[in-house]
Parts: sequence; C-alpha cells; structure tokens
Amino acid sequence: MYEFVISSSVRVDILQLLAATVQQTDYLIDHLDASTSTVYTALADLERQGVVFDGEAGWRLTGQGRLVVDQIERRKSTVQTITYDQEYWVNHRTDHLPREFRRRLPELGHYEVVRSEPPNVRAHASAVVDLLEQADSCCTAVPIHAPEYRDAFPDDPDSRLLFPPSVVDQLQADVEAGTRERIREIDAAQYKVTDIQFGLTVADSYMMMALRPMTQSPVESVLISEAESAIRWASDLYESLWQDAEPLDSYLSRV
Repeated sequence: MYEFVISSSVRVDILQLLAATVQQTDYLIDHLDASTSTVYTALADLERQGVVFDGEAGWRLTGQGRLVVDQIERRKSTVQTITYDQEYWVNHRTDHLPREFRRRLPELGHYEVVRSEPPNVRAHASAVVDLLEQADSCCTAVPIHAPEYRDAFPDDPDSRLLFPPSVVDQLQADVEAGTRERIREIDAAQYKVTDIQFGLTVADSYMMMALRPMTQSPVESVLISEAESAIRWASDLYESLWQDAEPLDSYLSRV
C-alpha cells in the first residue's frame, strides 16, 4: 500500500492535506498542482485501495491511510536527517546501532558534526572534553580507552560508564603489570561491560555520538545535538545498552 501511494506525487499530496483535517473535493483541486481529472482519478484510486473515504463532511483518511501518512513522514524525516550532513552518513557506519534506534534517527533533529581537520586535527576531541567538563553527570559508552576523556568525565554517582571487554581487559592487564594503580580511577561512577562499537554520551543538555568510519581509519568526528528529541533518543539508547550490559565486578570475577 505504501508503494502504491508514493508512486504518485498527487496521491502523496492528497494524503498530506487530509492528514491535518477533512477536506472537500473542491479544496483539494484548488490546493494541488494537478488537473481536476487527475485529482478525481487519484481520489478514486485511493478510495478503492481503502486509504481514504468520502464521508458527509468530505474526504478523510482511513486507519490504513493514517498509517501510510506516518510512514511517509518518517521517510521524509529520515531524508532530512541524512541531507543535513550527507557526508557524515556516507562515511560512517550505522550498522552498529540497534535497528530500532536507526529507525528513530530523525529524532536527532538539528545536529552539528565536529570534524578534526587541518589545521585543528583535535577539534572533535576538544569538543568532547569541553562538553564532558560542563556536565555535572552523564552516561557514556566508550569503545576505546581514551585518557583525555576519562580525565574530563564527571565523577558523580549519577554518572555511568560502559566499556567493551577489550578496554577492561587492557586496564586489568595494566593493573597487574603495575603500570596503573587500579581499574576504578573514577570512584563514584557506575560501571558495566558490553560489546559497544560506537561512542555515546548523554547529559541533561546534550548528546554526543561517535560512529566508526567505513574505513579502518580512526574516529575523527563527533555528532552533537542539544535538541530535546535527540537527548531523549540517546537516553533511550543508553538505557537499552545499560540493561543488557554486565556489571564490572561480575565480569572481572570471570576473567
């Protein structure tokens, strides 16, 4: 049904007009960039497919039509999210994000991508450190061991850290070798272990995400948004990761 509707721009335009309220045929004819006969044909086709129906007050969406409109709007929002910085999405992997949250990417809203490029080859790292230092607490997933981020991380009971096993194993090896005093350098924060393949931080006023590049090159950019919908998206994603992760003490007892 979705494919049938989007195969005609006139059908799409009709559904979008009816998404707001019931409309008469004359109104649709006046507000669509199409001939009268084309509008009549499109309405007949949509009615036959059970997408709209002609009630006493005028044309309105059926339940199926409303679902099709929702899908059209999601597609439009996804396109807008991509085109806002298409280069970023071309060059970075999204397959590490759970499918549910890939579908919700339009919730990022307006975002900024900070890239490390000459002459400032540490721009993205500096942006991350600045935002970490501004937060009273935050939730972070770190796929690599980055001392500069650790030093800026807010040491607070409400702060949470997710590490992959490889990072924990390296820290543990350093402890055993005597090159580090202990694994918990941030005492107040909560720790868990999970196989995380991307960076994510969410605080009260912002979210940051660092996806891996398509190539084997190091991460040299970070996506930042202060939109409420983006913070909510990142919070939901972090909670899902946290719930599935293993407590640090449990992991260390097994290795």
